[in-house]
Amino acid sequence: MDAFGRSDLRGEVNPYPSSAVAQIADAGSTSFTIPTVAVRRANNTMDAYLAAVRADPRRASGQVLAIVGEYGTGKTHLAAHLIRHAGTTLDGALQSVHLNAPPDTFVSLYLAFAEKLDQRREIVHEQVRSLYAEIVAEDLRSSAATAPLADSLRAGALDPVALVEGFGLMETEFLRRLQEHLREITDNVGFSRALTLLLRGGFEAAVWEWFSGRPPSEVLRERGITWSITGSETTALQAMGVFALLIGHGAHPFVMVIDELDQLLTAAGRPDEAIDAFKEMLRVFAASNTFLILAGLPDLLTSMRKDVRDRISEQITMTGLTSAEVQDYIVARQRGHLEPFTEQTVAHLVDLTNGVPRAVISLCHRLWRHARDHHTVVTTDLVRRMAREYYNDNTGIQNVRAEIRQVLVDAGYDTYIPEHFLDAGSDSRVDYWVPVGPEDAGCAVILAEPLLDETDIAAVERRAQSIRAHRDCELLLVVLEPPPARFRQRLREAVGREPITYHRRAFLDQFALEFKAVATRLADRYPLEGSVALVTPHLMRLARRQTTTQQMLTMLVESVDELRGRSDQRLAAIHRELHEIQREVSTSVGEQQGGHLAVVAALPQAVIDLFDAAFTQVDLLTPTGELLRQAFQEDDAGRHAQQSVRARIPSAEIHQAIGVTTLLVSLIEAYGYTLAEWYRSVTQVPTARLTVRHRERLETVCNVFDAVFDYLPLYQLRRLRELVGATGPGRQQREAEDLLRDFTNRVRHELLTALAPLQT
Repeated sequence: MDAFGRSDLRGEVNPYPSSAVAQIADAGSTSFTIPTVAVRRANNTMDAYLAAVRADPRRASGQVLAIVGEYGTGKTHLAAHLIRHAGTTLDGALQSVHLNAPPDTFVSLYLAFAEKLDQRREIVHEQVRSLYAEIVAEDLRSSAATAPLADSLRAGALDPVALVEGFGLMETEFLRRLQEHLREITDNVGFSRALTLLLRGGFEAAVWEWFSGRPPSEVLRERGITWSITGSETTALQAMGVFALLIGHGAHPFVMVIDELDQLLTAAGRPDEAIDAFKEMLRVFAASNTFLILAGLPDLLTSMRKDVRDRISEQITMTGLTSAEVQDYIVARQRGHLEPFTEQTVAHLVDLTNGVPRAVISLCHRLWRHARDHHTVVTTDLVRRMAREYYNDNTGIQNVRAEIRQVLVDAGYDTYIPEHFLDAGSDSRVDYWVPVGPEDAGCAVILAEPLLDETDIAAVERRAQSIRAHRDCELLLVVLEPPPARFRQRLREAVGREPITYHRRAFLDQFALEFKAVATRLADRYPLEGSVALVTPHLMRLARRQTTTQQMLTMLVESVDELRGRSDQRLAAIHRELHEIQREVSTSVGEQQGGHLAVVAALPQAVIDLFDAAFTQVDLLTPTGELLRQAFQEDDAGRHAQQSVRARIPSAEIHQAIGVTTLLVSLIEAYGYTLAEWYRSVTQVPTARLTVRHRERLETVCNVFDAVFDYLPLYQLRRLRELVGATGPGRQQREAEDLLRDFTNRVRHELLTALAPLQT
């Protein structure tokens, strides 16, 4: 008997996901939903919608639900839960689309929607054919001889296009009536014509090309479709409303999720015309049989005009989890027992994380693993230490400093002083001192590490008191994570304002806004006099122009970096394909392995694509192969590569990183080989069925991958990036690590989707 008071946990798989980032998953997902107040409200709203659609499909039962909350509070998870809940209620008879709103325009949002729809064209085709079948069946029902055909059409047993052609019926008249019916449904002549053309041979490619946002082809122009869907934000939003009306017509529930909508609405200030079109789109969704979910940060609602907010049927605000809810979650995940946690450590965990689900789940994963590895229980000290490590790992301090510097320079205060001491005492240190006004006045920026206990808060209070005692200044406190709620009032009193919490997507704008406010307050406190006051307006105009230029240069650099990233990905894929070809050529006919992908060649194509992406991301994480190839060249690039190799290859850290790379590749290959064996055991039997035992085996295999992957020190791979001259983690590395951390979730989803016809 061990310290847990239960059986030995060694060898068990961590019951908590290594990545607490939600995905829109299939109904067979193992994700667990805590039945909070928000979840119950959302379920009730969805149940009312489904009941109304089934009770009277002819009556508009659409709903617009807004889910708002801070980062990590479970907005995307709740949206995914609602889709699974609706799918389970309807035995899978549900259509759904999930979109991540880009920080751009509504045109970009439509293009993302069109791309998803293009991958599932059958949704549109089946609905159009169903409407066509109703029209033909109505005509055939008038005769007793053809009434059975009408019943078969309505039941979906016959193809209406083939029936009309085979019996020589009046196709032109039926298509005219279909077009008129579609015009009544969509309230759009152009779309009614285009959708009708889907039933006529030779037009499908042209119609879907137009749906994708391209200008209409000549064959469509000849039939009166002369405008482009993406010609404006208004037409793009109208198109989304049209598809909602079509797909959700009749007893066909349709759920659409638009996630991170706040970053689109606040991207650059939408013109009134676009906001009016968005308001109309919400009206159309509500007037159809579509359930629209809008998710985003709390400012999603505040950024909307009141008349737009009025179109939202229900608003749900995500809040932190309570100790009781987290305790229920732990017991459910651990199959009925709380150990190695205790009620006290659960309460402490909730306090330090403010009950934010993403942080709670990630810490549970780390704490359970530590307790298992060290054969001990979870203590409050361990919770605090793991919380500090988690927050430091998730937020690169260098990223925070870089963004603070960017704001200061853009605002014209490049005279800031980093790591400045206002006197000889250590408590007078500020991370950035920005002179504003006379010599002793300015803005002090304090960058605090995670504030988790009394000692951390007291240190901030001492620093704030010391700084204020020596200078006339305004304080800005930047924290990596929101401090526990019980400390917030003390921090407000010490600093004079709310701390600024770092979030990668929003920090730049928020910090710029706060800094501008305090700088203006200081400038007003010390007005300029004499000749300096006369030239100040001109200098400010020059500063604004310089800021605008700097912002444009920053956007250009980001665009170039993104283009280079895509190019590097394509290059890595090409190198991998060439490598696979070379290995296949050199491999004997009887050899079983012909490259990485040969291991998973028997799996569904979507799964093969995921493994291909994983191996490609490993190539991007560890781009040493290309450097070594360059080292053998005789040009300038070769000489530079030779210098890099000679300077860095002797390092033991480089050797360790290469070892991690080998383990990572071997882990992915072993995972793929095991999945291929599992897939054959399901499909290559006379009575192929996906049983509960098969599902449990798949879950075990995925959990083993997650457990091993979680132990790999990926941070060592950054040494390999340094070998080739890259600095910092970079966007590519973050994307690669995100893909690999969520790899099993995606693979499991695609496998279960491919095997859906075999499920029992």
